[in-house]
Amino acid sequence: MSAVAAGTRYRSFADILARVGHVPPERILPHPEPGTATPEDAFDPKIVGDRGVEVVGGVLVEKTLGVYDEYIASRLLGLLLTFMHEHNLGAVTGSQGGYWFASDTMRMPDVSVVLWESLDDPNDIEERGEAFLRTAPDLVVEVLSPSNTAREMEIKLGDYAKAGVQLVWYVDPDRKEVVVYPKARTRARVTLTVGDTLTGDPVLPGFTLSVAKLFEKRAPAARKGGKSPKKPKKG
Repeated sequence: MSAVAAGTRYRSFADILARVGHVPPERILPHPEPGTATPEDAFDPKIVGDRGVEVVGGVLVEKTLGVYDEYIASRLLGLLLTFMHEHNLGAVTGSQGGYWFASDTMRMPDVSVVLWESLDDPNDIEERGEAFLRTAPDLVVEVLSPSNTAREMEIKLGDYAKAGVQLVWYVDPDRKEVVVYPKARTRARVTLTVGDTLTGDPVLPGFTLSVAKLFEKRAPAARKGGKSPKKPKKG
């Protein structure tokens, strides 16, 4: 059974662009008809192929992360996953984890944390069921990519606030900053730079991370001629 009965009517493509935050048009999927898309559609390979897609106002909108952006997101995911496992606090999902927020909106944050205590039934995560979760995550991380617009991220933040997300981190790899939004509220935001420490309070007390460490380079130095060190031989 479908999770939603979407039916938003758009008078023009300009209305669609305004609803999703004026993202590049190529990120908008024309099928199903904008305004009618459901969370199930976002996970249907016949519709989306292998693309990660969100549902915004009943419109399928492709998520885009480049290799570097995904690399930064994976760093955070790994650190959060280690912390969560050590303390058995809940679950961590990546950019394919979908969360149904409203009748016509499903978000897929780059990294999400869901505490066990926030779930009516932890089996919603630990056993295969629907492809998306009907509970909002407690912590959301979005790594900004070149195709993200300021308006798009404002709309996302509003969705997170309405859904009851307790903590949002917007990670900006270009500026090497992390903007923290307690309860997804813009008035309470705090911008952290490479001289600051990111904490998980109040969702994950005890979790800390140097912003400089998040963005530090770890690749070995290239050899003369621009070639990287050879891979070690197996065995």
